[in-house]
Amino acid sequence: MLQEVQHAIASRPAGTRLIFLSDYDGTLADFHTDPTIPRPSKRTRELLSRLADRPDISMGIVSGRRIADLRTRTQLTSRVYLAGLHGMEIEVGPRRWQHPDLGSAREDVRQLNERLEAVRGQVPGMILEDKHASVAVHVRGVEASRREQALALADESAAEWVTGGRLRRLTGNLVLEFLPNVACHKGDATKWIARDVEERTGDVSWVVFVGDDITDEDAFNAIEHGISVLVGSRESAARYQLGSIADVNALLAWLTRER
Repeated sequence: MLQEVQHAIASRPAGTRLIFLSDYDGTLADFHTDPTIPRPSKRTRELLSRLADRPDISMGIVSGRRIADLRTRTQLTSRVYLAGLHGMEIEVGPRRWQHPDLGSAREDVRQLNERLEAVRGQVPGMILEDKHASVAVHVRGVEASRREQALALADESAAEWVTGGRLRRLTGNLVLEFLPNVACHKGDATKWIARDVEERTGDVSWVVFVGDDITDEDAFNAIEHGISVLVGSRESAARYQLGSIADVNALLAWLTRER
């Protein structure tokens, strides 16, 4: 599987610029029941730093986490694109973009977070991640037999905001997130980064997007020139697959050497 990905990258059209984009959790860092814990291993950080230093490759991380959180956890050069909140905010160097409707949703998120706190008290192991512009309900630490019930309670609590069109729900890997109800996802961020790279370099972009989550499907489907790579074995629109973060590291190591 790794060899197939390497061959696809090595065989890309001449004159195109490689853009390597990746999800964070489950792709660059192992999952944990506490979302504040996951960080890339020392080996992964070294490889990311080496790849980010290559002037002939553009690189970015596209995640549901906030940009400030990604910046702290990765410690990468400012030339790396960071896209947070599933593409609703993007930063590279001194430039920053965010969806114009992002700020107006914060009060709705605050109110919902307060209501979800009552649910969290009923479900041992549930963790709420308040991102200010969204709130994520993590059930990885909940007893397996109670996870479905926990998510149903979260949906019931959020129904007022979701049915009213003020927030939308987004399912992930053992997580349910409520975000501003705006049309924006990881696929939009992928296209934004590709266009920006083309405008800055004058080269045709060729994108590699590596991710494991259901939310990464939007990015896989958005790629016009390049390949999509799933980390894991579930059904996916991704063209290629890698088995684990160790395989992602092997790909990173190969990319740092490949010319």
